[in-house]
Amino acid sequence: MRVGYCRPDTATEYLRAARLYKTKLGDGSYDEVYENLVKWLMFAQNDKEKNGNETFPFYLADGCKDRKVMQMLFQNDNGKIMLNLALLYLETKDKRLLDMAEKSADFWLSVQRENGTYYHPCLNIGEPDSAGPCFVLWPMAAFFALYKATGEEKYKASGEKAFAHMKTLKTNGRLRTSYEIAETEAWRPVSSEHYIALLCYAISYNLLGDQRFLTEAEELLPYAETFVDGETGAIKNCAEEDKTLSLNDNPDLCDLVYTQGFALNAFAELYFATKEEKFLARAQKLAEFLADIQCKNDLPCVNGGWRGSYNLKSNRYDGRCNQRNDLDEGGQYSVYTGWCALPIAFGMLKLL
Repeated sequence: MRVGYCRPDTATEYLRAARLYKTKLGDGSYDEVYENLVKWLMFAQNDKEKNGNETFPFYLADGCKDRKVMQMLFQNDNGKIMLNLALLYLETKDKRLLDMAEKSADFWLSVQRENGTYYHPCLNIGEPDSAGPCFVLWPMAAFFALYKATGEEKYKASGEKAFAHMKTLKTNGRLRTSYEIAETEAWRPVSSEHYIALLCYAISYNLLGDQRFLTEAEELLPYAETFVDGETGAIKNCAEEDKTLSLNDNPDLCDLVYTQGFALNAFAELYFATKEEKFLARAQKLAEFLADIQCKNDLPCVNGGWRGSYNLKSNRYDGRCNQRNDLDEGGQYSVYTGWCALPIAFGMLKLL
């Protein structure tokens, strides 16, 4: 079934993948779509007079703006949007991208708490939820990217506060998960937030060269590597001893929506940061696994993508995503463009 939701965060993932495709392959096939998406993002961005802010809504339904939906704001989605726009600006110097990122940043700067989290009663999640890793890591990296792009100290200060919060979530060599903290993001496996952390720390290091970010990544690596399947290189949802940290608790499954693409990019960025061959090898092995399981003889609307959950024991797409709502977000019947296909494609292009 086609879903007519257009998400701004997915649009920025497309922009980055299309840009890298052209850079790596010298092929401008996606230039027109790229330009259309930049213009669409400018249209989709909230209007301060009408919506009270200039950040980005969760989605537009069939291209239509709905006031209720325009007020659905998420820290992780907007953090990823700002990060992608700022990084693209650094590559292209296209001022439109920086303008959108800075307009959104004004809102998120205004709602950052002293503890480093980003929260306001108008947001779509509760205050306890906002302390979870995925809701802090993306904005953290975004503000460091905006600092790199502009030199504005306010962005660095925000990133530093978020970074300080992240250090409070460390326990026994790992991070406390959003589910542990507030029983939110129940569908997100424990592996997901750890690989998002590795990715965001590696990006921050590659932007600013600050050893503290690389140190944080290195301290999380031993735990994160317990999820790596030795045979395939895939990232498992969890280990047996981690089954209480998320409702997505089957160690035989690997999540395609929230984990594999971010892990692939994390290994690539860690390789760029350290030049250690082990990270390149990890990225290449994971990429080979993902290429092997890419949907090829499935439904026409699915081919070329990846279903949301793969069983490493039965070697087939399998599994539902246990969670406390009616969605099946991340199971074998989910096929995502954003969060899944685009980050995977982007990570593969980095390896060319």
